[in-house]
Amino acid sequence: MSTASNPDPGRPPRQTGLGAESDGFELAEAVAAFVTSFGRWARTLDTEDAPSYPRLRLLYTLHCEGPQRMADLADALEVTPRNVTSLVDGLEQEGLVRRRPHPTDRRATIVGLEPGAIDVDGLYRTRAAQIGELFANLGKGDREALLRIVRKLDTRLRQG
Repeated sequence: MSTASNPDPGRPPRQTGLGAESDGFELAEAVAAFVTSFGRWARTLDTEDAPSYPRLRLLYTLHCEGPQRMADLADALEVTPRNVTSLVDGLEQEGLVRRRPHPTDRRATIVGLEPGAIDVDGLYRTRAAQIGELFANLGKGDREALLRIVRKLDTRLRQG
């Protein structure tokens, strides 16, 4: 393992090359940089005539699972109830979803898609294809390895 020049004398020199004794600095920095770049790039895919990715995820959940309680949407999307409220507010203003009272629980609100308002499945598949293009130059083996590693890391993070 070698060290790169250190632009910040207050920090330890950056480690390069992943050896058995590596503490993972380079990998951690690379993943953090990728996540930031990916998020910035993914937002460039948003267009004025289509919902943002967070809104599209909510719409797709309703498309696949049917009408949901707000709390269940928050759980499914792994966001706070406040975030779901904000997303639903915007989608409701656009006429894409509708709130209605829960039939048996006065405290709960059910959110459902407005029929025929938008082609959720088509928009979701288009977004997935756009994101998939980012990985198009990777060989099949690299894509399979990346998918395996990402799923393994996600499982580990979810287990705490």
